[in-house]
Amino acid sequence: MKTLKLISLLLLLFSCTAEEEVIVIVPFEEQEISVNEKIELAINEVYLAKNGFNDSTINFLRNFYASRDYSPKWINDSMLTTTGQDLVNVLPKSYSYGIPQGRFNWVETKNYIQDEINLTLVLAQVIHDLNEGIIDYDSIEKKPNQFISPDVLNAIEFSSETDIRMQLLNFGPQDSTSVALGQGLLNLVDNYPLDTTTYSIESIKYDSLLAVESTKIALISKGYLSDTITDSTIIIEALQSFQVDNGLKPDGVIGKYTSMALNESTYHKVERILLAMDKIRSRKERPEKYIYINIPEYKLRFYINDSLKSEHNIVVGKLENETPELTSKLRKLVIYPYWNVPYSISSKEILPHLKRNPEYLAKHNYVLLKKDEEVDPFSVDWSKVRENSFYYKVRQEPGPRNSLGIIKFDFYNKHSVYFHDTPSKSLFGVDVRAYSHGCMRTQNPVDLARAILERDEYRNKFNEMTLDSLDTLFARGENYELKLMKSIPIFIEYQSVVRKGDKMQMYIDIYGRDEEYLELMREE
Repeated sequence: MKTLKLISLLLLLFSCTAEEEVIVIVPFEEQEISVNEKIELAINEVYLAKNGFNDSTINFLRNFYASRDYSPKWINDSMLTTTGQDLVNVLPKSYSYGIPQGRFNWVETKNYIQDEINLTLVLAQVIHDLNEGIIDYDSIEKKPNQFISPDVLNAIEFSSETDIRMQLLNFGPQDSTSVALGQGLLNLVDNYPLDTTTYSIESIKYDSLLAVESTKIALISKGYLSDTITDSTIIIEALQSFQVDNGLKPDGVIGKYTSMALNESTYHKVERILLAMDKIRSRKERPEKYIYINIPEYKLRFYINDSLKSEHNIVVGKLENETPELTSKLRKLVIYPYWNVPYSISSKEILPHLKRNPEYLAKHNYVLLKKDEEVDPFSVDWSKVRENSFYYKVRQEPGPRNSLGIIKFDFYNKHSVYFHDTPSKSLFGVDVRAYSHGCMRTQNPVDLARAILERDEYRNKFNEMTLDSLDTLFARGENYELKLMKSIPIFIEYQSVVRKGDKMQMYIDIYGRDEEYLELMREE
């Protein structure tokens, strides 16, 4: 938003004599007229236009003050009110109430009429942003500056007994996640120094002494440790507290992901909180029933009417095989699925094993196919096959050792990903679970299948499937596709700051996806 320039509306008083004309210029603020009359002069559309304001801004100001008979909202006859002064004190630090710095330019002019008008313009935009968000996540563009309606702004009153930043945050969504993030934001900016220093700390396995010393410096900078502390036990406790705040296992070890969290400045974390809040503001309304997957949190949740019905840890794609964000609809469950190995995996990872020993396929329950016909792997001269000339398909047969486990949740998407069981259960206890080829391995998937089938209304209505039938299918050990009577929307999203209980929880931006949006948010 353009900062409202100081408008000098002048009253020209003429005193004429035979010899000369004397012109006395009196600023309108000093004229012996009411404050309402001064405001009416200040929002004269000619003067506003001359000072660079567009038609929508001019119309907003004129409509707002005309509806008030030009009475002020934030000042009295000669100065800012207590609320006005509170707003002037808070507005410049927009990050503290959920708006990125640079979204608007605020300068206190010390001219009370000018500050009245500036406050009106800034608040009208701030409240709109808090409610609607500032980024269009479909087009990845910043939304244009917009104002709330004059009537809405007119009706707003602030209390002197409550932190005005919290009152501003209350203009945004009031779901439990938004509230937790708002409170977490205030706690962070009020209790920790907003250091902007970034570090290059590496895991302790590379240089333990350097890692420990650098970590101590970082913890001091971030407010977790006093610079007078030398006790190693206290330093480890400070590191553990930092790990908890960043969604990491509090083991006091400077590992790969703890290093990543330490290297990020606190102010950058604040920006990620603002981004998370903005995503919530811009999010479309959820349907009655849906499955939500949050990649950086490594969680899958099944909701009905905003009530959590099933929650599961997941393993997502590793850095070179990122799990995509998408929306789709779950249409079927596949019992004892086949795994059609993607070409990128079969040509790069399975081919080297075949070159060493073709028996590798049978050992892992794979079959080799060419034009859908099974091929004996011992009949192929693997020494002549290269990664770019691997003209075969590899399929893993159903069974407990299948990479997809005993159940797959299938839904259409251009990335050919899905969530599924896995025979490898150990990774579900790890804090940063980015190990797959892009699909989402799911902990306790049979429990999820039960929760879904129990609530597949049309199926239950016509008694086409019972949970006993599901057990029978598993007992058979055969491939079977179980179509849902009513598909379930799926939202796979990337939210690195979330609510955990009634608190805010930060996670590692594992894929670095936040940065593109943060750069957009920083643009003025």
